[in-house]
Amino acid sequence: MALDEHSVELVRDAASGDQTLQPPDTIALGSGIRRWVPPTICCGLYALLTIVLFGHLSSFGSAHITGPQTVDQIAQVWWLEWAEYAIWHGHNLFFTNWQNYPVGLNAEVNTSMVGLAVVISPITKLFGPVVAWNVMVRVAVFASAVSMCLVLRRWTRWWPAAFAGGLLYGFSSYEMVNAGAVLDLSFVALPPLFFLIVYEIVFRQKWRASRTGAALGLVGSLQYLVSTEILASSVLMGMLGCALYVIPNRDAIAAKWPYIKKALTFGMVTGTVLVAYPLVFTLFGPGHIDGPPNSQANLATYHGDLLGLFVPGYLPRVGTSNLTSFWFQHLGNSAMIYIGIPFFLAVIVTVLILWRHGIVLIAGLLAACSLILSLGSVLYVAGHDTHIPLPFIVLAHLPGTDGLLSTRLSLYTAMFGSMILAVGIEALYRRLTDRSRLKTLPSTWRRTIGYSLVGIVVLVVGLPLVPARAEQLSPSGAPSSTVAEALKAIPPGSVVLAYPYPDAPVIPVPFTYKYESIDDALLDQAMTGLNFKLIGGYGWRPFVPNGYELFGTPTASELNPASIQSLFGSSFYGYSTPPQQMALTHAHLTSDLRAFMRNYHVEAVVVLPLGQNPKNVVVHVNAAIGPPSFSSGADIWYGVQRRLALVSP
Repeated sequence: MALDEHSVELVRDAASGDQTLQPPDTIALGSGIRRWVPPTICCGLYALLTIVLFGHLSSFGSAHITGPQTVDQIAQVWWLEWAEYAIWHGHNLFFTNWQNYPVGLNAEVNTSMVGLAVVISPITKLFGPVVAWNVMVRVAVFASAVSMCLVLRRWTRWWPAAFAGGLLYGFSSYEMVNAGAVLDLSFVALPPLFFLIVYEIVFRQKWRASRTGAALGLVGSLQYLVSTEILASSVLMGMLGCALYVIPNRDAIAAKWPYIKKALTFGMVTGTVLVAYPLVFTLFGPGHIDGPPNSQANLATYHGDLLGLFVPGYLPRVGTSNLTSFWFQHLGNSAMIYIGIPFFLAVIVTVLILWRHGIVLIAGLLAACSLILSLGSVLYVAGHDTHIPLPFIVLAHLPGTDGLLSTRLSLYTAMFGSMILAVGIEALYRRLTDRSRLKTLPSTWRRTIGYSLVGIVVLVVGLPLVPARAEQLSPSGAPSSTVAEALKAIPPGSVVLAYPYPDAPVIPVPFTYKYESIDDALLDQAMTGLNFKLIGGYGWRPFVPNGYELFGTPTASELNPASIQSLFGSSFYGYSTPPQQMALTHAHLTSDLRAFMRNYHVEAVVVLPLGQNPKNVVVHVNAAIGPPSFSSGADIWYGVQRRLALVSP
């Protein structure tokens, strides 16, 4: 099987072999304002659709946070503030002990999105991290659609076809699940650029090799600073695509190899220069984790389901109450992989008709591969384990891919499927307008017919993916102006012991996107400018039982005496776990509180009115160091070390 070398080869009629397109490189794009009209219209429509998706513009403010406000969102809002704070105060971007004090957290091990956080830092500085978050989640969807649209111009001459491809990619199920919830995963503007450059290096080879390689290194470095997981999966799919081309075209590779070698050399040099420090810090710096943060057993529980490809879940408008109920019972982890029956059939039909067009065949094979990989290590059908192993089981045990979540590979099903459909939409339009039987009609009529029928196809394919409602908007939980001023009165750089004790939340079963206020202290800390360091936190750190590191854990580091964390946790949830009960049974909480605050140089204690029993914490802190200095919407004790000097140990 020999594949075409250039993506811009003429699209041929499968039956007659008629040539209907010219290479985009030879197209006269016009001059002046006219050449900018189509991309401007595309960007304007994407912007309008993004506004509709996220609701009205007033939601940009700090009073509301876009999305369901999970602890993951709070953590990412915190990292946006950390980047701005670190830049202005000369701290290391890649490590912080402003949370999880005194141990700290490695930024690149966590979803710190350093690249995005640095870019948005001026807005963070002026308006705060919640506003920066609200802006960036919208930019993520808009930029992803625009990037795909522009990349598709490599293979399509007709702007509406490129627009449709960008629309199907930027507003795919993968994007709708992550938009407003996980910023590092929803910002997927770089993968299309990555594959465009790989295509240029391996297949087309028209650009200067040094510049192409440098561009690959730059895009890869930027992706590393946004999401290492997406970089790893992009490299995986890129290598798979190269293999699919090289195996049937071994004879042609010898002539192409000098260009490939030179481009890859420049790419590696550029990438090494740009990310050498953050990469070394990720692998060997404080708080690094040897291997993937999450265990393979935990990752395996988030598998896809074969029916999840076709059964709409809680997001698409086409779902019914019965389908939604079935989805929650049997397909609950498959929201990202949903593509719908029309999309699936349209891709298959396009590949069967246009398989001679090189990019369609390669993209079709890659779409099939990513679809199969997104199902996980074992085939599940309607929630039933068939015990049939799937190819992802190999990736789950290979270094570099053992930390991938299988369902997130659905990103590439959406990408390559959208690419195929964009080429197919253009081919359909050309056939509808150029057929000899329609030449008796005026050109305006032919174009109208072509636009209408293509529009119908796009609607049929895209409607099952349309979300049922605008993105959720949640109160940010911003502290009142009085409490905010009281928090800012804490001496800068001081250590704060806060209730609720910031930690990984206890996830309810069955899992729901229920707002957990256990990390409100982290949000208050971020929204008041990181004025203080916080004991406890939410982020991945090494888990080292008995001196042997197994994997990571998102829980706060264990500090002594352990009874203090147990007191705060049991007061928040209203019950004690067996380890907490054991710690509290043998504790003298007054002396333990004093010892804890001395050990970690606590300068202020903050108790927020949250959880089941905050008064229990207030009583014990009062017994240890006296009454609070501030009590209006929160209880705050200042000058803790001075108070401790006045009491007995």
